[in-house]
Amino acid sequence: MAGTVIVAKGRSLDVRSIDFERIADAFRRRAKDSTISVKLLQSLDDFGMDMICADELNSKEFMDFFELLDDVRADISDSAGLIGFIDQVKAVAQADERFPR
Repeated sequence: MAGTVIVAKGRSLDVRSIDFERIADAFRRRAKDSTISVKLLQSLDDFGMDMICADELNSKEFMDFFELLDDVRADISDSAGLIGFIDQVKAVAQADERFPR
């Protein structure tokens, strides 16, 4: 099984379910102070899909998502493979039109 991070329409990355859960848990830890965390977890928490969907975020929300990835990266610093995955997500995000140039 795998979880999916959808960065943009047609741009998604899959990760092992166990790693996806670690990422989702990192988002959950921030949900109290981060409305974007709650919004990103909606597919998972409300609809039961192993997805984090950033594809419909506006430009401001998208940058909040991008910054949140740095926080998640710090949380998972004990896993080089998972850090590499977060770095891939960030690279895809930086190529998106919503990312400032």
